[in-house]
Amino acid sequence: MERTILNKINSLPETCGVYIFKNKERKIIYIGKAVKLRRRVQSYFRESSWKNEKVRKIAEEAFDIEFILVPSEREALLLESNLIYKHKPRYNILLKESRFYPYIYLSKDEFPYVELRRDRKAPGTYFGPYTSTKLVRSMLELLQRIFKVRSCNLPLNRIKKACFLHHLKMCSAPCIGKITKDEYQKSLDDLIEFLEGNTLKVRLSLEDRMYKLADNLQFEQAREIRDVLNSMDRLYSKQAVDVPQDLSVDVIALSSGILILLEIRGGMLLGKLVYDFPEGKVSDFIGQFYLTKEKNRPKNLIVAGLRKSEASQLKAEFEYIGKPRNEFESRLMKIAFQNIEQELNMRIGATEALKQAKNLLGLKKIPRLIEGIDISHTQGLMTVASLVVFDSGKPDKSKYRRYRIRNLETPNDFEALATVIKRRYSKHPLPDLLFIDGGLPQLEAVSKALDELHQKGEIIGLAKKEEEIVFPDKRGKLKLPLDHPVMKLLTSIRDETHRFAVNYHRYLRERRYLGSEIDKIPGIGPKRKKLLIQHFKSVSKIKKASERELLEVIKNKKIVEEILKWAKENGG
Repeated sequence: MERTILNKINSLPETCGVYIFKNKERKIIYIGKAVKLRRRVQSYFRESSWKNEKVRKIAEEAFDIEFILVPSEREALLLESNLIYKHKPRYNILLKESRFYPYIYLSKDEFPYVELRRDRKAPGTYFGPYTSTKLVRSMLELLQRIFKVRSCNLPLNRIKKACFLHHLKMCSAPCIGKITKDEYQKSLDDLIEFLEGNTLKVRLSLEDRMYKLADNLQFEQAREIRDVLNSMDRLYSKQAVDVPQDLSVDVIALSSGILILLEIRGGMLLGKLVYDFPEGKVSDFIGQFYLTKEKNRPKNLIVAGLRKSEASQLKAEFEYIGKPRNEFESRLMKIAFQNIEQELNMRIGATEALKQAKNLLGLKKIPRLIEGIDISHTQGLMTVASLVVFDSGKPDKSKYRRYRIRNLETPNDFEALATVIKRRYSKHPLPDLLFIDGGLPQLEAVSKALDELHQKGEIIGLAKKEEEIVFPDKRGKLKLPLDHPVMKLLTSIRDETHRFAVNYHRYLRERRYLGSEIDKIPGIGPKRKKLLIQHFKSVSKIKKASERELLEVIKNKKIVEEILKWAKENGG
């Protein structure tokens, strides 16, 4: 250990604070908190502590240390959480989501806008994460209809006239001064209250307005509110759980390195979030997940396995934090642990299948990273390839890739495969196992392409008709029962590569057909054509679209009338 850091450690005060370890490159490698700084930091450099691999590595790499004194444990927890969130040190347990969860984002503008986001980089308020993108989009549409908060991020001083969302009564048009800042802020406050779970209050307020409008014979406005209430009911019915309608809690369960969080708002299950949390305490998760958020913390947090000392540190952040208090909360906790068990069983099954794959397929190591490739085309036209990635037996959709093969003069699957292999593996390393949807001829084309790149790796194929595993060398063929764990894994990869390739090919084909069909509509030029294709994706969806839906995209009533006329004449 360097004398400089040793002197610093020995001179640390025995008070509450946060310590920051840095390596020789001055990069932060670990951030921690302690009630007694010197005693805690010294413990890293005792050999008796080195049984813990992480502690040993921190001690070996630590070159310098910084510290920040704070007046209380609570302040230390808040500071530690925010520093970890900001710097993401190598040896801190960081929240690694098993999926890319969407958020509802509220900007920090003078008249804030609301939108869906998948990261938390921009300054503003984030609600979520939520489990379903479809749910978030439905919620955003509902929020616009109720609170009329803007959804565009355009500079307001450049807008000369209101967009069609204002005419559809889905935006209060602050851009042209149709609403004051105070009135807009009131709508924002109500929207935030709604997202924080007080949906019953919003519903009662809407019902009260609807009845007053009806009493004053303003039936059209009353009908609009009735439609909004019906939309709320439809959204809630899909997400409802058997708990009181006014219940808003988060439920956290941690076991076997898997953490499940259930988000209940207004009696509605908004999300089941899954995190890999291999070591550490529940309080570490709570610090990172909640204390780095400006808003959207639940008032009540139901947690299994939280120590009293940890709960006391966090008490000021929540109205209640602790174990279930009633049968509803106990039921939700049971659901959370059941979800952990299900997730664990899936992972154990996948791990066992990978171990068996190593032995049965004669691989050098367990194939934790598998990439699968498939080709799709229509009679040789519009050839595309898909590449899917399975990490530890599970699909990692963030790493999926699609390729268009444009250089083929005649239909040729083998040349298409060779093209994809060269494009992919001239830039990326080979996975533990490369899976090809096809037989021996396809494997030979892949092997030849890899030889040209001077690359060697583990390759197998799955012949379609015989359902046999094939190899590019003398291992021959292997036939396994369809219910064998290895066969289940390989067929799931094959099905996923096929699904991904076919979906991309269908998208390109429909876009081509859609483009030619849209060309028949008077007044539709390249820009509007692109907008329609991006939004509706298919001819049938355009034909079924309502006037309001079309106006949201095209924003020109005459053109929308032409589209509706075209749809009617063509079977819409």
